[in-house]
Amino acid sequence: MNSFRDALAPLSARMAREHHVLHIACELPSTDDAIQSAQREILRWAQRRSGGKLPVDAMAGRAFELLAAGRSSSAVEVDLPEIRAWALRQEDPDKTVPGRIWTSEAIIWQTEEGGPRFAARLIVGSSEPDLNIAPAAPGYIRQLIENVGLTSGRYALSTQPWYIASEQDQDDLLDLLEDPSRRLPVIVVSARDRENPDLALNIEDLAAAVCGLAYVAAILPETSWALTKKFGKKLSVFDRGIRIYMPGLDDGSDQFGHPLWLGARLQTDADAALADHQIRNRVAQFSTRMVRLGEDILPFAQLRSYARKTEQDRLTISGANDTEKLLAANNSIAALSKELAEAKEMEKYALDEERSAQRRAEEAELRERNATARVQHLLQILADSGDAGAGLPPHPETWEDFEDWCDIALVGRVVLTGAARRGCKKALYGDAGQVARCLLWLADECRQRFLEGGGPLRDATVEQGIKNSLCGSDEFTFDWQSQKLSANWHVKTGGNSRAPENCLRIYYAWDEQSQQIVIADMPAHRRSAVS
Repeated sequence: MNSFRDALAPLSARMAREHHVLHIACELPSTDDAIQSAQREILRWAQRRSGGKLPVDAMAGRAFELLAAGRSSSAVEVDLPEIRAWALRQEDPDKTVPGRIWTSEAIIWQTEEGGPRFAARLIVGSSEPDLNIAPAAPGYIRQLIENVGLTSGRYALSTQPWYIASEQDQDDLLDLLEDPSRRLPVIVVSARDRENPDLALNIEDLAAAVCGLAYVAAILPETSWALTKKFGKKLSVFDRGIRIYMPGLDDGSDQFGHPLWLGARLQTDADAALADHQIRNRVAQFSTRMVRLGEDILPFAQLRSYARKTEQDRLTISGANDTEKLLAANNSIAALSKELAEAKEMEKYALDEERSAQRRAEEAELRERNATARVQHLLQILADSGDAGAGLPPHPETWEDFEDWCDIALVGRVVLTGAARRGCKKALYGDAGQVARCLLWLADECRQRFLEGGGPLRDATVEQGIKNSLCGSDEFTFDWQSQKLSANWHVKTGGNSRAPENCLRIYYAWDEQSQQIVIADMPAHRRSAVS
């Protein structure tokens, strides 16, 4: 054994680890009985899974604790002028995998400022090294949606798919997709044609599984064309394909941020099952990233500690005897101990997720660098054969075509950061074709000078009225692939005008690792401390 960590490895392998499967945050109806109705639905569900009969106080919305191995049930209640809250935690052993325990938390609360809110999280404890599950919303979520009603912002949640069968439905779907206030993904499944929809998977089962996590819509070919017209071909979905439209969608969105499953690859039941599994995991993972503990969800352990401390304070103020105060103090200490243990588990989970994300990022960067090196090798072969310009698209005349052109014409030589791409989307500079020529100068002549370490770059002429120069006091650093680069060069128009219609600035740095020019920002003048 080389270390203390190695010595503990066998024990660690046998210990259960908590995996956060999904988080849900939404609103209850603002009616007099919404909170009580929601409590009843949750308790009905919990009773079927508990290790015994729930106490009478439970059905009245009071705090309780029913301990049973693997099936413990408990609830806490906080009733103060500034907040009313009730939360239930239910454990449920997996029916097929020994040692796997599911824990559901359901929280209802209301403050003086707003209407009643509902949140839930699903956790699974398991010692399995690889947890391969298809996430699904717990049954009480479906009961609440169907019997009480839940909303996310101004949109009602549903356990059923939405069939887009009319022009009004189509307009409503497009409005939902581009609404900047939308918080949930929309899973769109396209039909082959009206008479023979031939959907790639069972969307009724999918809608029930992801209720509270996403909306599910089935569209006909005419709506596929409407999506293409609205958001462009790269963001459309057609011919039995499936696409998840994440929040924040607009006609300038990156297509890879809205994952697509092509219908041509969903030919068998096994293909459909795999797609269903992947889609559920995508929306569940999105929920755990976006619905935050302590803000969108009040953790059960924290509420329990708060309730015990409140009871202890109440007894002190009311002059209770020492026995009652000692019992309340012990309960408060026990609750705080559990909260601390869960906080440590949360910290461990967060660290594990961070390490996993870092590992994935490093692997992705390595793959990208390998691909870039391969592209550069192929470009050199083409250059040596005299066919370097073969197959390149014509220069873009408008900013709408600019990003697509960059991804094809500049690959392996010049790369745009997210800030540069966003700048192109809102560009006011009048000549997109001229900017494309400037980037080609960077890709060819400028890059070659960096590679060879020769040839002056300072005040080099790019074309008439445009030169390359050092940034000087406008120099800035930026993050790029786990490193910090300095944007110390820029391509610029002459004169003193900084009106974005006439002033061109392309700020860039040389990345020695990938041997590419990285565009940090463009095409407008960047405000700095001295400008």
